[in-house]
Parts: sequence; C-alpha cells; structure tokens
Amino acid sequence: MKKTLFAATAIATLGLAGCIHVDADEHGRDAIYENTETALRVCGGEGRVKEVNEDGFKCLD
Repeated sequence: MKKTLFAATAIATLGLAGCIHVDADEHGRDAIYENTETALRVCGGEGRVKEVNEDGFKCLD
C-alpha cells in the first residue's frame, strides 16, 4: 500500500510539475518542488491544487 501511494504521488507530482512554468533560480525550483509535494498532500490530490509557486500554494475551494 505504501509503495502504491508513493508511486501515485510521484506520478501526480510529475503531471502537475509539467503544468508549472518555472522561471526561477535553483532555490526557486527547489521551493516549487517542495510546495508541489506539500500541496498534493494538503489539498487532497492533483485535481484539488489551484496554484503552486515558490512562496506557497493554493487549493481549490
């Protein structure tokens, strides 16, 4: 079960990351990656994330 959850999170992260235009330095990319992973967990999945940037994220209402 743990491996399935990890794989699903990884796939969702990659899918969401493909939708994000990154125009930042390496620190900004790291922040966006971390915020994307957090957003997926907190918002409840890829379909619930509204926006991710280096300052944070927003979930759909």
